[in-house]
Amino acid sequence: MNKMWSTIIGHQRQIEQLKRSLAAARIANAYLFSGLSGIGKRLVAEAFVLSVFCSESPAACGQCVPCLKIKSRTHPDVFFVEPKTEKILIEQMRELQQNLQFYPLEGGAKFAIINDADKMTEAAANSLLKIIEEPPSETHFILISAFPHRLLPTIRSRCQKIAFSPLPEADVGRYIMAERGLQEQHAQMIARLSQGSIGAVSLFDPEFISDVVERLENLLKGANSADIISTAELWSKEADRAPLVIDLIMRFYRDLLIGSVGKKSNETLEKLERNLKTVASVREALLTAANKQLLFEQLLFNLTG
Repeated sequence: MNKMWSTIIGHQRQIEQLKRSLAAARIANAYLFSGLSGIGKRLVAEAFVLSVFCSESPAACGQCVPCLKIKSRTHPDVFFVEPKTEKILIEQMRELQQNLQFYPLEGGAKFAIINDADKMTEAAANSLLKIIEEPPSETHFILISAFPHRLLPTIRSRCQKIAFSPLPEADVGRYIMAERGLQEQHAQMIARLSQGSIGAVSLFDPEFISDVVERLENLLKGANSADIISTAELWSKEADRAPLVIDLIMRFYRDLLIGSVGKKSNETLEKLERNLKTVASVREALLTAANKQLLFEQLLFNLTG
């Protein structure tokens, strides 16, 4: 039985690579799982660790006592580290180091899964580096990151890198229809917007999409400063959905541009292309922007000017 592996959508090449390392008993000291957020990196990491400890090893059955302990995060040899208040703190690394000093209690190894590893503070990253440089016996690390370039180069160099690609649009669409019961048309639209991330799917719903597009169309028909500022404020409060708002605006302009080729003047086409480039540049800036409302205001003033 390979229950946990079989529930993962996509990433067959990465899964087979990990299974081969299990079969050969050649588990790396540290792995770096990189790729877009919400595509299943953490699921693969947990299934891999389950395979190491599973009573039916390497099955990852998800039902035996070791598997249940790992899934409930009560296994004494498996540790999970997540950001606290958006950062992974030095105190968390010190606690991890202390836990890793002891010999494995219920298995032949210890594992630490560090999610969003790029969110470590500088002190936490340096502390982790010291642990990875001289790891306790039979200790393994899995670092998960959507932004691996933000990790210390010295940490990256000590990890076996496994890159995960966005999921195929068709797979995401089938998942949406099965899990959310949406019609195929809506499921395909959300699948396109998700950019290969099942994790992003939960942020979308048809009402949200319609509301963003309707607000944008109303602003383009004729907006005053108050309309723009209130819309920017509303969108900036959508902390998780803010990048998706930009993606919807990009899709809006992309569709306009495609539909206008051969039908509109060159001047109109050039303006649409400029607007599309403006939106794309804001999408990139949004990742590090401290004041998202100001960013949305500048974008909307540019698009409606």
